[in-house]
Amino acid sequence: MKKISSVFLAVLALASMTYGANIVWVSFHPADDTPSSGAAGTGFTTAVDKAYTDLLKAAGHTVTRYVQTATPDLALLNAADLVIVSRSVASASFQNDAATRWNSVTAPMMILGGYVLRQNRLGFCTGNDIPDTTGDITLTATDPTHPIFAGIPFKDGTMVNPYASIVRHPVTGATMRGISIVTNPPNPNGKVLATVSAAGNGPVGAMVIGEWPAGVTVTHDGGAGTDVLGGRRLIFLTGARETSGVSAETAGYYDLYPDGAKMFINAVNYMMGILPNPGRASRPVPDDGQTDVPRDLALTWAAGAYPCTHDVYLGLAFEDVNTAS
Repeated sequence: MKKISSVFLAVLALASMTYGANIVWVSFHPADDTPSSGAAGTGFTTAVDKAYTDLLKAAGHTVTRYVQTATPDLALLNAADLVIVSRSVASASFQNDAATRWNSVTAPMMILGGYVLRQNRLGFCTGNDIPDTTGDITLTATDPTHPIFAGIPFKDGTMVNPYASIVRHPVTGATMRGISIVTNPPNPNGKVLATVSAAGNGPVGAMVIGEWPAGVTVTHDGGAGTDVLGGRRLIFLTGARETSGVSAETAGYYDLYPDGAKMFINAVNYMMGILPNPGRASRPVPDDGQTDVPRDLALTWAAGAYPCTHDVYLGLAFEDVNTAS
């Protein structure tokens, strides 16, 4: 096989096209207008986490709901552009051998709930201590220039505006508990992107957003114990915990403030390789800097959100390609 090193650059041309991803949303609830039996029993008439799928659809994505299970259909999940595991799931479906099955999914995956991250579940954290937030929280970013934080105002690394709130059950009016956040250190093979800020109302310094690349290991109790991640993973904690004494199937109710919602959509785009500038092409194949590329590999990329054409320049030196016209 001939080793080829190439630089790939796609440049914006004109306009009028949208890009929507095929997203699989893993949840208790089989359809937006069909809550699980436990949620329906408390008065819900739509899926508890419907506001999140509404947000995704408004951003142009196609969302397919998939009822959470300990025996996931890997072919279905791996065919998705992105898998999102809602806060509204049973964490027991992600433990022991089931943890290994979920960790093997090759599609990029976002995980919204803290309970499935614990060492006794998927193994993204090194313990099982998990308090809930008690009021509005802001986040402190390790790198405010990360694409997830595009368009979000920060001061000294901390959000100016709140990230998430405490919410009430939409039918009973009972106060729901906050975001459940593991306080034990995360698995060291990942990178923490944001933590609860010193403003309080939650475990200060605990991870709320973090990412893990494909191919690294996580270690969990039971089952295989150590798994190699089949695809990229992004932890993005959001969704209220159920009111004490009420069905756990009511967990995952929408709790984001506007800046939190913007970060959520930014995170979805980031996981799909869509740049903060939506007009630019992204996700090139072969990837930037990739070597040992077959000569007959088809050159592909994801179109930008607006251009109807892209100009493509190839070369061996970045500067030559970057200044081409």
